[in-house]
Order: sequence, then structure tokens, then C-alpha cells
Amino acid sequence: MPKHLILIIFTFITNLTCLSQNLDNYIQNLNTASVLYLSQKEIPKSVLLDLVPKNDKEFSLYYETTYPEHKLAETDFFNRTTIMIFNQVINHRNEDFYLPSLNLISFADGEFGEIFIEYLQKIIDIDQRKFCISISQKEYSKSNPIKHYSELNGCK
Repeated sequence: MPKHLILIIFTFITNLTCLSQNLDNYIQNLNTASVLYLSQKEIPKSVLLDLVPKNDKEFSLYYETTYPEHKLAETDFFNRTTIMIFNQVINHRNEDFYLPSLNLISFADGEFGEIFIEYLQKIIDIDQRKFCISISQKEYSKSNPIKHYSELNGCK
């Protein structure tokens, strides 16, 4: 087998392994957050920060907590934790949450899309220049609503 083919296969397998480990970590953190939420205990900022999805698969897992067959469906877990994440930026000016909250907003769609956009507008209102600088070169800057609000605010 040619060396370059072996390298390609090895790289592919390594990437799959990393994705699987990252997803396992996300699931574990989601479970931790849900246990704390259900027991009405405060969710530590580190757990809340790791609850912010980094990709479509993680967002699907997060949003699935609203599905009727999910144990959290009868709670307001998704909405309350989402608000907690955005409030870290808007009310507490926690810089650790700034970029992750913009990434979370990039998933805005459907029934929860409007509230995500409301929070995006609040974040922009705090510091429009910071918003424009922060989204530069970010993958999610190509996705709506970030793309739309970038254009609307004259970001380059």
C-alpha cells in the first residue's frame, strides 16, 4: 500500500476518533448540566460554557432536550440554559462566553430563532465594533443570522 494512502487513512481514522471523543465529552457535559438543572442546583460557568454546541451534531443533541421523548422535554432546560449562556455576555460581560454565544446564535432557526436574534441584537448593541471584529474570519460569520447582522452593521 502506498505511503500517502496509509497517511490519508490514518488521518481519517484519527479525525473520526477525535470527533467521537469530543461528542462523548459533550454528551457527558450535557448530562451533568441536566442533572444539576433537574435538582435545581446552580450550573457552574464551566459546565454552562461547555454546553454551548460547537457543531451541528452537538446542537442537535442540545436541542433534542426539547423533544417529547426526552427526559427534559417537560422542563424548560433548553430555553433556561440558553438564556443563562446569553446572560453571561449581556448582563455579566463575561468574555469567556462572547464568541461561544455568537456561535450558538449561528444555529438560530425555527421556533427558537427569534429569541436568538433578539439576544444577538442585544450583544451588538453593547459594542457594535467588538461584534464586527469578533466575527471576522469565523466560520459562522457566513451563516445567518450572523451574516445578515454583519452586513446590516457594516462589518467588513
